[in-house]
Amino acid sequence: MGLIKFVGRFGYEGKTIVIKECYLLLKFLVMLGATALVFSIAGCSSESTSSDQNPAVSSGYYEGETVTLIMGLDASAGGTTVGRLLAKHLESTLDGNPNVIVKNMPGASMMNAHLFVLLKAPKDGTTVYYGPRSSLGELLEFPGHSFKYSQFTILGGVQLAPLVTYARKDMLEGGIQSPADILKADGLVFGGISAEHGRMIASTMGLDLIGADYHFVGGYPGSGKIRAAVLSGEVNMATDAAHAYLNEVVPTLEQQNLNAPLFSLPLLNAQGELIKSPLVPDIPTVNELYEEIYGEPPSGLNWDSILTMIQIDQTMQHVFLGPPGMDQEAVETFQAAIAPAMATVGFADEANRILSYVPDAVDAARATEVLSATALVSSETQDFIEAQITRNSSY
Repeated sequence: MGLIKFVGRFGYEGKTIVIKECYLLLKFLVMLGATALVFSIAGCSSESTSSDQNPAVSSGYYEGETVTLIMGLDASAGGTTVGRLLAKHLESTLDGNPNVIVKNMPGASMMNAHLFVLLKAPKDGTTVYYGPRSSLGELLEFPGHSFKYSQFTILGGVQLAPLVTYARKDMLEGGIQSPADILKADGLVFGGISAEHGRMIASTMGLDLIGADYHFVGGYPGSGKIRAAVLSGEVNMATDAAHAYLNEVVPTLEQQNLNAPLFSLPLLNAQGELIKSPLVPDIPTVNELYEEIYGEPPSGLNWDSILTMIQIDQTMQHVFLGPPGMDQEAVETFQAAIAPAMATVGFADEANRILSYVPDAVDAARATEVLSATALVSSETQDFIEAQITRNSSY
């Protein structure tokens, strides 16, 4: 067996080639011209070419490659921060230890990035989509959403922090002392992004479920602007991801004794069970708050629609997607790398320092199940979701 390490100018520079039979090795060198290169030969012997005496040198699938994570967010978005963190740690767990970079491709509500990977990405696994998905775009056929997630090669996903809905404490004389007190308040104004955004739909459905009297004001460009509007009194209710609520909302509002958490959205585990996030153990989930107020668990179309939103929109908020027909070895290699990348002590330390919590990996089988759930939404629930968007848009 022969081993050639190229350092010349043949288009093979920096690569190692293993040739198992010596006569083939010599033929290969004659073909290239031995005087024109510098090489090393190891293992050619007239006595034996046994592979157990001279084992072949194998390389990982992604060795020497650069993997690009295409994101539909701008470079300053919180989701991009998560993407960069994952990219760094995927370098250690992807077979072959490639460079992994993030390329931001914002525009058209993330559709530019989705469509690039769907239609233009190479099939070799060096370009994949990472970031938020638009399950509602698929369900309600939003303009520009011309595909289904089943068309992609599903690689896995990431479970981020759940939502927390909160209010200004001074919305009642004497202050809101418990979440149920919100039902006594008048003039509630919920500030949000666009009415069709999944966060806004799920959170306002929760307010409707418990019987809060509010109206929705949308159009804020991001969570930072919404927090500022709550602080100034321009609006008096909002929702935020749990980690952002703890790190941004609580310190700001509690300085003025204004913070009144209302409820969180529960998480849906792989067994279909609703569980409370350990990030906010002292804040009731919306179903717990309903039961506290009314003495029985929630039911009916509103609750069913909230469950649907949790399942299709708030479970696995970020996803890894490859192009259709992605090379099978690349698929298996990438799928196998996500959970180990997120299970290291290094990842946990950096996530806690940068994000203030550690996101959870979602394997490919579970990711496929979550993405497939959109097609199973009943027409009655779909109509209810559309009516929620229409109502929030009418204020």
